[in-house]
Amino acid sequence: MLGYAALLVPARFAIIVTMAGSLGSSGTLTLAVCLGLVLAVVGLFALVARGVRAAVPALAVATFGPYLPFAMLWGPIAGPLAAAMPLSVAGPAGWLLGGAVLLADLSVATVLHGDPVTVLTFTIIDMNVGLTLFALVRLAVLLSETQAANRQLAELEAANERLRAAGDLRRAIGDRLAHILRASRQATITPGLLAGIAETAREAAAEARTVAAAPRPPLPAGHTDLPDTSSRLARWGLTAMTVNVSVIVLTNVADSHATEPRHWAVAVVTSALAVAFQLYHGVPRTRPASAWRLTLPLHLLVITAATLYLGEGTLSALLLLAAANTLLWLPARWSVPAVALTAVVSAYVLRLYPEVGGYELYQAASVVTVAIGVFAFDRFPKAAGHLRGLRRHVAAGAVVAERLRLARDVHDLLGMTLSAITLKAELALRAIGDDPAKAALLLAETGPLAERGLADVRSITSGGARPILREEIGSARSLLASAGVEVEVDVAAEAAAEELPVLATVLREAATNVVRHAAARRCTITVDLAHDTAHDTAHDTARDTVRLRVTNDGVTRSERRTGSGLVSLTARVEAVGGRFTAGDPGDGTFALVASVPR
Repeated sequence: MLGYAALLVPARFAIIVTMAGSLGSSGTLTLAVCLGLVLAVVGLFALVARGVRAAVPALAVATFGPYLPFAMLWGPIAGPLAAAMPLSVAGPAGWLLGGAVLLADLSVATVLHGDPVTVLTFTIIDMNVGLTLFALVRLAVLLSETQAANRQLAELEAANERLRAAGDLRRAIGDRLAHILRASRQATITPGLLAGIAETAREAAAEARTVAAAPRPPLPAGHTDLPDTSSRLARWGLTAMTVNVSVIVLTNVADSHATEPRHWAVAVVTSALAVAFQLYHGVPRTRPASAWRLTLPLHLLVITAATLYLGEGTLSALLLLAAANTLLWLPARWSVPAVALTAVVSAYVLRLYPEVGGYELYQAASVVTVAIGVFAFDRFPKAAGHLRGLRRHVAAGAVVAERLRLARDVHDLLGMTLSAITLKAELALRAIGDDPAKAALLLAETGPLAERGLADVRSITSGGARPILREEIGSARSLLASAGVEVEVDVAAEAAAEELPVLATVLREAATNVVRHAAARRCTITVDLAHDTAHDTAHDTARDTVRLRVTNDGVTRSERRTGSGLVSLTARVEAVGGRFTAGDPGDGTFALVASVPR
């Protein structure tokens, strides 16, 4: 749009220079002032296009004010003001004001010039420019609105995914945890009660692994497309441009020195063919113009031959449209030079007809402006349609990202809690015959774990949990001790003050893996501060990191394999700029090390 508006400057100024030359008043100061006024009109319209409605009055003054000092030099330049009306005033009122602008300029041109052909030509030029500018701005706005709608849709679908996950987790896991919480408060402990708690915890763990992988229903039909206003607007806009250019051609014929019947016949037939070819090549359609390799050269050949036959550049406007179509069908390496060559050649051809008089610059600028208009009318709706087609992919991507986060949180956060409940219930079941007091203690410990699990369910479905490292250290110690693992904890005082939810999640998964997969007798948890230069080489400075190290002496073959849990932890740590390693350091133990910036 800005390129089109910028090209209006040389095109309109060329008309002013030509009219000034014909009137013998081509003073340097006069032309400089007129050039400044043309620039003002274009610049003010650019402000209106950006949404600055306060610029409309100034644009009106810049459009009609110069008629007072430069009555015979000014115009046609009301197109930007006509386009500004529907851009600034919504509804039919804007279009009525735009029509009023064109009517006012028509009245002024009639009074000043009187020649019907000149008046009609000026009015059509204003109408064509105004329509093109309006369409370009509206189509650009449509693209922006489509992009904003895509972002909103992605957020909506992510929220819908959280809502679905909340219901699934509540039914699949939350209800079972609530059942465990009630069972842990029973006054009478029986083997059946303990077995039921263990079985319920195992079922909840199984459900936790499948909730995030549940199939997603298709997007509602109402979310797939925006109204296809861009194609309709482009179709009508380009059709109007084509008709307007054809009318200008006929006015050129009427104003030429050769108005024999055969000239009129050639002009009318050529204009009709040009309109048909243009609608076939340039107007957006559902089915592409499959025969363009034949019809496009024929289009150019017919218009060129008729233009050379009639002479005086009377049909040159049709040639502009024909050349602009090359941008739609040929690669840029061919089409752009073709348009540039057409601009130069058409301007030079006018020099062969001195009676036309000084419109070479106008002709060259018009080639480029018409090419921009045709290209934009065709490409903007295609781009908007492409964005509409991406809506489902954008929404699906948001759902996948949310589901991955959910699966990771369910695995990393709920896994330890459910494993701990299962372990304590099984230990209590073993101890109930020999040590009822110990069984009662273990059963009582499942209650807080169930409450913690319910809190995790709420945090997961509200957008992501943030466990705290110092709290997880106590939970890991309790879980490992319940499994008969000797635990040694060494936490630096400064490190203990950090919340570090990522390391808290890593510790929770590490403790769960020791209970599930290892046959450990001893586990060491160390948290300290370290200096890390590996990730800050760009500035060659060290940074403080907090390092968590979890080591156990019960490595099994299954633990040596890299499971989805370790992959998830790697992604979490690296996402915050940290480093993660896990494996056998060579001394028969399994060491998990995670370092993240403070």
